[in-house]
Amino acid sequence: MTIAKDFASKLAVAFVAIAMIFMAIAPAVQAEETAEDLQKTINDLLAQVAALKAGMGDEEEVATPGKACGVFSMDLKTGSTGADVKALQEFLNSDADTQVAASGVGSAGMETTTFGPMTAAAVSKFQVKYRAEILSPAGLVNPTGFFGPGSRAQANKLCAGAEDGEDTDEDTTDEDTELQGEGTLDDSETDLDDASDDSIMEGEEDAELGTLTLAAQDGDIEVSRLAFQIVDVDATVVDGEVTVAGDNESDLWETFDSITLWVDGDMIGEFDSSDEDNYLDEDNGTFRISGLDLVLPEDEEVEIVIAGNVAGAVDGSDTAGLADWTVDVTDIRYFDADGVASDDTIAVAAVGVDIVEEGVDDDAEIVSSSDTPDAATLKVDEDTAESDEFDVHTFTIEVDEDSSDLVFNDEAYVDVTVANPSTTTLDPAVEDVIDAVYLTIDGETIEGDTDDADEDDAINQSGSETVTYSFDFDGMTLDADTDYDATVSIVFKGQDGVYENGMIVTTDVDGSTWEVEGLAGDFDVLTGTDGSEDMTLATVVPEISDVSSEVDRNEAGDAGTISFEFTVGADDDDVVLAVADNADVSTTSADDIAFTLSGTDTSIAVAQLTKTSGDATYAGGEWTIADGDEATFVLDVAFTTAASGDNGTYRVTLDTIGGVEVDETSAGMSLTY
Repeated sequence: MTIAKDFASKLAVAFVAIAMIFMAIAPAVQAEETAEDLQKTINDLLAQVAALKAGMGDEEEVATPGKACGVFSMDLKTGSTGADVKALQEFLNSDADTQVAASGVGSAGMETTTFGPMTAAAVSKFQVKYRAEILSPAGLVNPTGFFGPGSRAQANKLCAGAEDGEDTDEDTTDEDTELQGEGTLDDSETDLDDASDDSIMEGEEDAELGTLTLAAQDGDIEVSRLAFQIVDVDATVVDGEVTVAGDNESDLWETFDSITLWVDGDMIGEFDSSDEDNYLDEDNGTFRISGLDLVLPEDEEVEIVIAGNVAGAVDGSDTAGLADWTVDVTDIRYFDADGVASDDTIAVAAVGVDIVEEGVDDDAEIVSSSDTPDAATLKVDEDTAESDEFDVHTFTIEVDEDSSDLVFNDEAYVDVTVANPSTTTLDPAVEDVIDAVYLTIDGETIEGDTDDADEDDAINQSGSETVTYSFDFDGMTLDADTDYDATVSIVFKGQDGVYENGMIVTTDVDGSTWEVEGLAGDFDVLTGTDGSEDMTLATVVPEISDVSSEVDRNEAGDAGTISFEFTVGADDDDVVLAVADNADVSTTSADDIAFTLSGTDTSIAVAQLTKTSGDATYAGGEWTIADGDEATFVLDVAFTTAASGDNGTYRVTLDTIGGVEVDETSAGMSLTY
């Protein structure tokens, strides 16, 4: 029977008793009892009922956070909507300490699917209530109102406890681990190693100061306490006063806000190093961290990371060699399986760490990316329609691991160059070719703007013009030790008789011109340059596939042929390949088929183009592949040595076909006269 049902049954018995007494005494009241006596009897019965009810108060069930909650699996914040938000509000409302609202919208039974200010405030109350589980491990002091990983984990823990019938208002701990044997600390396996970085920054949270490795022998042990000494390298103690050279900070409580211990990513202990009164001896920088309850299984090493939250401003941190601190573990207290306590002095060498000025190592660089597009021919409209948006350049922004987070204070810049080939008879301006330029960094895309006067300057034949576009990324943060992909995309205007096929477009970036700011207020933290491949514009772009090459040398070794086979397809438009003489193309190009020769004497080469299959017609020095058709061709380049001066190794590189870059190089062919 539940507590509520038990109470209800007792209460019912009491009321029945009252009714029976009324029935029994009613005649007597008329004959003998006065109204005053009757009232006294009723009051006595009511007092008994009240006593029954009060007695039940000690047995009432405790309200358990987690009522109607399931498993929270996603981050929620102001602006979030949906069933997960409603479930969160129901969860928060199940505890009076964290309720969204006492009445009205958002209160119990009136939850909504919108995460607003009241929900954020309730999440903050939840984070404060479970500060040790949510805020402290993340190095936070104030609540955030953001229902993220730490808050989710605690909520799911409470939900699981509610489902198991546990009183989740009480802290729950794992069952005590049963120790085995008469374990002792294995001194030979005790080691204190330097931090992964030999310098840390002002304001850095959970900065690694060193790593302590412990192991037990002859049985398990449970470590309950560690003692430390952390002092300035240059500190000296005279008459109890700690001094160092210059104006450098010598007091640990002015340098570190807290010292923490971590095992496998979980914080197992913390010392408030900001309070001078917490130290065993503040002059010597000694203190203890107790209540660790860390079990060391026999013959297994356990690694403890010693970390510190560094104050925001440390005197002397901007002076090389004068902000050095040593970390020493001086003592350990542990218990074996029989509960026997031991206090051992740890014989390990102290490790050192430098504190550097915040922002002194701020650095980021623009570097080339293997994902940047190869040189290509891009299709533009022959009339006025805009082209597709083409990715023309990809690069990477690498933020140094020792840097702080960097912030765009204003603009990023991209230079766009348009070159006019010598064969054209038109003199367009950049604004006649470029419709829009976009820059995407870490998924955020900004359209470029320009007030460059060169935008409307005519580009003469064989000339070029460069225009700078700016992109407003003001406020974007580039996190330390992170790589960011950046992509430049361009939309082109239709030719409309203003420009011709063959215009070449390239882009370049120079990090030193970008307005990226470090913590020290510097704007020169970003360096590096990068440029795109050539992008050629044309109204017809053939589809080139199945490119292969082979080398065929005669037995005498004085002659041979290097051949390329490839397939040309037409999509949307007819493809026309100009070849001035189909029987004997030039030794340097076949007009729309460009190749490069290398070797001792390239003048001995003769090239010929042949169609081997497919649909294509030849007339007037041109091969035409109709829209929807394709044809396979072979380019043969024959070499014959005529003198000993021709001896050597020859190669052929197939550069472009119909303006489309191929960049395929054959194997070498050695010839001897």
